[in-house]
Amino acid sequence: MTDEKIYDIPLRKFYTESASKKKVPHAVKGVREFIAKRTRSQNVLLSTDVNELLWSRGISHPPAKIRVKVRKDGEKVIAELISATPVAELKKEETSKEAVVDSPELKKQDEQKA
Repeated sequence: MTDEKIYDIPLRKFYTESASKKKVPHAVKGVREFIAKRTRSQNVLLSTDVNELLWSRGISHPPAKIRVKVRKDGEKVIAELISATPVAELKKEETSKEAVVDSPELKKQDEQKA
């Protein structure tokens, strides 16, 4: 049986007090602890996408937030990357896409095609 959940992980709280050359290692450790606490499992595996995103800007500048999908298979817990953008920006994009789809100009074009 697999359980899936989506988490928005605030990374900044894990590395704010760290030295500049240790920020990403602290962020990785923080992600593992965050997921382990919520899934009650100590066997947490991060996907390569999550790891590459954390290390993409170097050791001194990890992202502030990430969104991951956590899948639990028995004793293993696997975290897969969804996005690195903050949730507020994702919500703005979703509403702007809806506005474009519902625009009167597109409706007129669809009616003319039909």
